[in-house]
Amino acid sequence: MKIFILILSLFCGLNQNLFGQILAEGMFHAGSVKDKEGNTWGGQIKYDTKQQTVLVDNGGTIKTFNARNVEGFSFFDTKVKANRRFVTLLYAKNINTNYETAAFFEVLTEGNRVTLLGTEYLETRMNPQAGWGWYGTGGRTFSYRIVTEFYIMNKNGKIVKLKTTSKKQFLSQMKENASQLEVFMKKNKLGVQQRLDMIKIFDYYNTL
Repeated sequence: MKIFILILSLFCGLNQNLFGQILAEGMFHAGSVKDKEGNTWGGQIKYDTKQQTVLVDNGGTIKTFNARNVEGFSFFDTKVKANRRFVTLLYAKNINTNYETAAFFEVLTEGNRVTLLGTEYLETRMNPQAGWGWYGTGGRTFSYRIVTEFYIMNKNGKIVKLKTTSKKQFLSQMKENASQLEVFMKKNKLGVQQRLDMIKIFDYYNTL
């Protein structure tokens, strides 16, 4: 039992360290936060999607906001060399209830039909997997990958989580545009689990 707890503690420690190295979350970035009162706070920002908080350090004052009092925030991600923008939206995580809570979503692309949103997390496994990144210590190896969960928001503000386990599953949700999207995806060799591919798909979808 003690050995199991030791391994679990080691794994969790590595996972948290890797989380900070791979994901933008948990690190400081140059950016700004806009609160619900319309004020903009600039400086070094760090966000936490689990706690739904964002911290701003302007070099003299540190201020922490929760999702309920933040309209949105943006920053330059030095890892991917791109500006990223997040907004706070009300979303019912439990499909069996209508209870909505404030949550951070990244805006991936906007159009005249829907806005593509995303959240991401680090998935880890105890043994390396083909196509995954990997790391190890003391003879133990782990593999990881960044997983993005995709959502679409229509013009009425309704948010729907997309199922992207397979292309077939994804297309079944797209109803009357499924055949057009299937042709476009095949022609451009696009999948449904990568951010850049999904952005291209919905940029096209918004033209239909």
